[in-house]
Amino acid sequence: MYKLNIPNKQHFLTEYWQKKPLVIRKAFSDFVDPLDEHELAGLAQEEEVDSRIISKKQGKWSNSPGPFSDFTPYCIGDWSLLVQSVDHYIPEAKMLLDSFDFIPNWRVDDLMVSYSEANGGVGPHVDQYDVFIIQGRGSRRWQVGANKHHDSIQPAKNLKQITGFDPIIDEVLEPGDLIYIPPGFPHNGVAITSCLNYSVGFRAPTQRELLDGFVDYAQAKNLFNLRYSDPDLTLRDSRFEIKPSEIEKLKNMFNQMINSVHFDDFIATYFTDTKDVDMYEADLTENYSLNEIVNLLDSGVSFERKLDTKIIQQKVRLNNKYQMVTWINQHRINVESEHESMLFKMLNSSVLDKQTKINYADGLIFNQILAKLVNAGGWFPDI
Repeated sequence: MYKLNIPNKQHFLTEYWQKKPLVIRKAFSDFVDPLDEHELAGLAQEEEVDSRIISKKQGKWSNSPGPFSDFTPYCIGDWSLLVQSVDHYIPEAKMLLDSFDFIPNWRVDDLMVSYSEANGGVGPHVDQYDVFIIQGRGSRRWQVGANKHHDSIQPAKNLKQITGFDPIIDEVLEPGDLIYIPPGFPHNGVAITSCLNYSVGFRAPTQRELLDGFVDYAQAKNLFNLRYSDPDLTLRDSRFEIKPSEIEKLKNMFNQMINSVHFDDFIATYFTDTKDVDMYEADLTENYSLNEIVNLLDSGVSFERKLDTKIIQQKVRLNNKYQMVTWINQHRINVESEHESMLFKMLNSSVLDKQTKINYADGLIFNQILAKLVNAGGWFPDI
């Protein structure tokens, strides 16, 4: 449904990705909004949906988190409604997000959608991650500054802005236009008319975030219980001294953890977590037997991919050869190397059914892989 018009994607990655901002006119020809402001407001009323309204009236900013049962007290002055992870709830929004498939899937976070009345915006600010912003209905003026230090302010609770910047880009975007903003570049978008915008955000964890996640993973799996030892201990001049060789030993203990296969597994689970899965405590019990999958297929049931499904593939060394391992929502999926191409095709299919099975040469393997996809929580029977 959505086709991203970037003729040379490798040129974009080489020249612009994480280097400099770019405006692409008509990145989407004949752009059609995947939802309207009423559907967006409906999502903002749901408890599990992350939403907020940012407004400015008479120079005073406010930042109000959802969910909202009544919008009247918050939609005052120049205001914007922002809703995260819309791709998890609206199939057309997921299709829009999927058009950025030239960026590795593990780096993609979500599609945030905003609706603004004229003059609405969130103020000048800096993000520490890449973002593509697609202009939907209406128009918005975007200003982007250079990547350098800017003083931070907080005009309202949990609303970070900067004091101002000199723009190196100053453009008005129309429907289908796209602006790319790398990390660290200050920017400010102000609605010219009431408008919809779609922001593709990317995951860029800090070292501390990875460390925190790794510690949680290790505790949940009861890993890394090797204790420090020093059978070669010798006398020293001061009992308070810790020798460089001992510090090196402690560093090596960390290196052993990072270089272990457990860290590879942690990375896969870290980047395939979803809000419906308890991190590191995913239920690995199969819910559907192979016979049940076959019977459902034969009865005409189709299996649909969940909108929030997270998928990562890794090449790992198994039995003295490299093999592709797939992780779906923190579940590890193994197939024989000769069946990897079938798995890859199935991973790229939003719907799997009896007709899809007929199109493959090996129906038995199709059934087996589908059972794994379903029991990993990635696909579900549309009963």
